[in-house]
Amino acid sequence: MNIVDGFEFETAKEAEQAKKELSGIRYIKQNTDMKDPDVVYKLYLRLNKPGTFSTPVGMAFLVELQEYLHTIPYIKNEEIRPIYVPKKQESRAQKKKTESYKKKYHVALFFTIVLTLVIVSMFTITYISGHAMYVVDYENEVIDKYENWQKELEEREKAVEEREKALDKTEAQNK
Repeated sequence: MNIVDGFEFETAKEAEQAKKELSGIRYIKQNTDMKDPDVVYKLYLRLNKPGTFSTPVGMAFLVELQEYLHTIPYIKNEEIRPIYVPKKQESRAQKKKTESYKKKYHVALFFTIVLTLVIVSMFTITYISGHAMYVVDYENEVIDKYENWQKELEEREKAVEEREKALDKTEAQNK
């Protein structure tokens, strides 16, 4: 278990950071006149900056200083800056899990887009080819096509025969 000054940490690295902050806090308390409000105020301003404390141990010390400063009547509450809370960094396992989900999301999104395009294409082709021959109607379409050709041929043959008759009549009249 990674317990430091009453706080339990998930990783040994976080606990080690908290131990460093705790040793720094002890050093400050030993070498500083913590009963002098002006010294405490200057110390609070110096320590309440990004990157100074990143664990709950350090934050608790800042809260302790802040509460002490609020009890001092000649220091205005507006002069006491709020405590800067750093953004909690994601653990490596959490980052890997997030990256894994991102990759899966991108793959799923890609296939969703591709399949959507395929479905839209299928509907478009079906709509456009609404008058095209289907397998069931194929035989009837072919038969109708040949019947139309046969009618056209018969009409042409009649037209040719009529022309021949007309030519024969004109030749007979010319003789």
